[in-house]
Amino acid sequence: MVLVIFSVIIILYTLLILLFWLGWEQATPCAVADTGPIPVTLVIAVRNEAKNITALLQDIERQTYPQELLQVVIVDDHSTDQTAALVEKFAGQTTLPIELTGLAATQGKKKAMACGVGRARHELILTTDGDCRLPETWVARLTACFSEEKTQLVSGPVRLRPQQTFWQRLQAIEFSSLISAGAATLSLGWPTMANAANMAFRKRAYQAVQGQQDKAVSSGDDVFLLHGINARFQQAVVFCRDEAATVDTQPAANWHAFYHQRKRWSGKWQFYRDVPTQVLAVFVFLLNLAVVALPALAITGQVSWPAVANLVLMKLVFEYFYLREVQKFFKTKFLLHEFVILALGYPFYVILMAIAGFAGSYKWKGRTTR
Repeated sequence: MVLVIFSVIIILYTLLILLFWLGWEQATPCAVADTGPIPVTLVIAVRNEAKNITALLQDIERQTYPQELLQVVIVDDHSTDQTAALVEKFAGQTTLPIELTGLAATQGKKKAMACGVGRARHELILTTDGDCRLPETWVARLTACFSEEKTQLVSGPVRLRPQQTFWQRLQAIEFSSLISAGAATLSLGWPTMANAANMAFRKRAYQAVQGQQDKAVSSGDDVFLLHGINARFQQAVVFCRDEAATVDTQPAANWHAFYHQRKRWSGKWQFYRDVPTQVLAVFVFLLNLAVVALPALAITGQVSWPAVANLVLMKLVFEYFYLREVQKFFKTKFLLHEFVILALGYPFYVILMAIAGFAGSYKWKGRTTR
């Protein structure tokens, strides 16, 4: 009976992969609007980004978008390094309209984003993170998605760079699977994930759902906003699958940083109010629990090894061809042995992160947060 249940779960997962593949292929670049560029506000919440903020501001300065139509709002979330000083220095040397503000009595990225949106003079708002790098066409390509009045939020692709080491490539493959899953579900009409490192939305839509974001979670400014807008507006969210709109961000430097980053992400799912996202999270957990449990059941003689091997092999084959296709877009080196190592270790990682997400605090940007 256990084998039957686990077999059904894995078979359903292979069908889900095919569905994700379909959704990924449906995601396309947004058509360029005939109306010309419109005013845009960039809101960037930062904390301790002294190593990265100047490069990001240079990328914004190099945008093909008219500078007179840009407003750049940098919200400093109590940085303890030279982030604010570097922003002020750059602002004094450029024609780019940069406004630096800081949080006073509050903290956290949600509060920083709310502060930045409150200072936005324009209806259209783009967000990224302080450690990201932007192509020069980023603003132009994301704003093109709002040529349709019904569009309220746009999610864009995010890629991990550099990808030089084995550790960095494993992260890049795993991260791209999350981004592609978010893109697929967006394209299929049941949005589950988005990333604030590459996102845009209308100010009115943000304000309409701001009070619905779960205040018990300090992060989640992107996913909760996506869910809120999707629930409030009909067919209002899209994914812009466009290389010219792809944002690069950095992989975790070590296991400790990776653990706390993923713990922060996994801890949010228990607060989701969107039923499809809740179901997907539970299903993924059960799938990986099945993959871990099957060899244990074979060792104790409760199921046969050939049955376990066939189920695991089926899962790996579907994952491999799907991820190989996704990596073509992200231009990630996709070596078979690295995929096998990642795929075999991933179920244990998912279970660990699911448990860790329920317990204790995590560290982010030098701050311990619950």
